[in-house]
Amino acid sequence: MSKSLPRLSIVIASVSGFPAIGECLASIYRQPVADAIEVVVANRCKNGVGNKILKEYPNVDLIEAPHETTIPALRALAIGATTADVIAVLEDHCIVNNEWAEQMLNAHSGAYHVIGGSVENAACDRLIDWAAFFCEYSQAMKPIRSGEVESLPGNNVSYKRRTIKQFEDLIQTGVWDTVLHEKMRQANIPLYSIPSITVYHKMSNKLSWFLVQKFHFARSFAGKRFDSAMLSQRLVYGIGAISLPLILMKRIVLQTWKKGVHRRELLLSLPYLLLLFLSWSVGESAGYLFGPGSSYSRVA
Repeated sequence: MSKSLPRLSIVIASVSGFPAIGECLASIYRQPVADAIEVVVANRCKNGVGNKILKEYPNVDLIEAPHETTIPALRALAIGATTADVIAVLEDHCIVNNEWAEQMLNAHSGAYHVIGGSVENAACDRLIDWAAFFCEYSQAMKPIRSGEVESLPGNNVSYKRRTIKQFEDLIQTGVWDTVLHEKMRQANIPLYSIPSITVYHKMSNKLSWFLVQKFHFARSFAGKRFDSAMLSQRLVYGIGAISLPLILMKRIVLQTWKKGVHRRELLLSLPYLLLLFLSWSVGESAGYLFGPGSSYSRVA
């Protein structure tokens, strides 16, 4: 008897190693619909991480990639190996609850092709971890809007296969999800948000590590976005990036305060937030002026 095709393919770029990827996979295989799930992991980690993944989770379809492979390129590799009609993207340091996969599948029984949910913080013991979370995911933290939206979190999103096929060439170029989603909206494909579909973001590290990461992400994003722009345009944006810390700080604080949750953590983490945005500003300016450099492959 031939094995039936999975209903949901889950794509994960493995860049953090254990215990992060282990916790992520454990949460996936606890799903009541686990038998209908295909998990494709593209791994760039060294030190036997790939072998350990296969030993602990033999059902994973593992793709080994060079250490310098970027996260978007890892995702592209994994997407290319999927077989289900619905393809979901997770990060290796995210944990899902037991209803997550079923909720995604139920959501795709409707007409929408691109569906995402909310992101909550699961690293709650240190202020620097809160600051890093606010910096990246305050807009995706509950409460969030339900229905058609302008953006979705790249670590909690799913697509119908025919939509992925439509943007296959773009995905293969290694763009971040923000660019992909922007192109989808330009093609009149709406992004749909269901707040109850939640992932828990668990990332904890030193301040220095987060500062380096913010620099590399900002440089890779800005450098890729303006890789074909004229020098004069890059100069304008590069100089303009100096004002980003205050702009971003105001946006994140107002956005989070308006939600009415985690206000204490927000206020206490403000000094860390300012440092992260300063690093972001320098990275974005470097990206506009000098291109992405090696930053793409250094984002974790």
